[in-house]
Amino acid sequence: METLRFYPEEVRFIALATIRRERRLPVPGKVLVQRGDPVEATTVLAVAEQPTDVVIVDIASPLKVPPERAAVYLQRKPGASVRAQEDLARRRIWMGLRTLRVRSPVNGEIVAAGGGKVLIWAGAREVEIRAGFPGTVVEVLPAYGAVIETKGALIQAFWSSGHDFSGMIRVITSRAEPLRARAIDPIAQGTIIVGGAWIEPSALEQAERLQVKGIIAGSMDASLLPMVREVSFPIVLTEGFGRLSMHPGIFRILSLYQGREAFVLQPPPRPDGLPSRPEILIPVPTETPPSPEPEGEVFLQPGLQVRLLREPYRGRTGTVGKLSSHPWTLDSGLRAWCAEIQLDDEEGSVWVPVYNLEILRS
Repeated sequence: METLRFYPEEVRFIALATIRRERRLPVPGKVLVQRGDPVEATTVLAVAEQPTDVVIVDIASPLKVPPERAAVYLQRKPGASVRAQEDLARRRIWMGLRTLRVRSPVNGEIVAAGGGKVLIWAGAREVEIRAGFPGTVVEVLPAYGAVIETKGALIQAFWSSGHDFSGMIRVITSRAEPLRARAIDPIAQGTIIVGGAWIEPSALEQAERLQVKGIIAGSMDASLLPMVREVSFPIVLTEGFGRLSMHPGIFRILSLYQGREAFVLQPPPRPDGLPSRPEILIPVPTETPPSPEPEGEVFLQPGLQVRLLREPYRGRTGTVGKLSSHPWTLDSGLRAWCAEIQLDDEEGSVWVPVYNLEILRS
């Protein structure tokens, strides 16, 4: 029997690598850069017009014909512009003595026609995609954008409250210390402050008063979400909601590059519709090109570093020892494949269902 392989979600935090990211428009447009161009975070890579309002017009019923025959009477084909009250379709009846007409209710462009209906694009707004971080264009995505390369650190976080932003990193607590108001002094103004553990409500109030660029912390109580929606800066959590300390490897990278500018990106949703992990990129000049960021999926196997996702070990990290040879019956009555995890900084090991783990790649 072939050995089963399990592919938990991965979280990456790398102190130095060659990083490439695709920056893509949501709809086709015009690309403004070429391969080899240097770019800054604010460089516009591509622009497009995105429909803001689509009007659906029924033409079959007014023309008194079956939906499959309605297209025969169209006066404008898809791609053509149309003015309000201009004929979309017409049909002569009673030996040509009378004409049934369907007029456009708006100015716009005919997007599609079929099934007895016409879709009219009645408005648009300009959208653009910016580089998001400094680097070099290594590939052009025709009509959509480009692939940007930089060298530096990469941290994949758990959650972000905002859009892309950037600022100088300033670590103001230890890894296990909650972020409180007294830790945020006037020097924090205009910086991204880093707190190792969870965020206290007083810290949000103080950060708002001092106009920080953003906060990166290990975690935050979900009860603070209404307050987060009111502040003027984004918040990034590396571990999740609750009272969790930042992973030592992530805290080490942020401390190592204190004083450098970090760029936080909020990638588009994944193909399955789930949100993508926010990413923290810290460009680092280096004469020797570092190794590329690891590619491809990694399956669960002995020796890998993992993080545990459920109580009573939620947020703890450890190393995979071995996998169960058959599904186990859990206390809940469910059967699941399990992995033996040697917890960091602790003697002994625990067995955990494989779907309660995520792989840490550093």
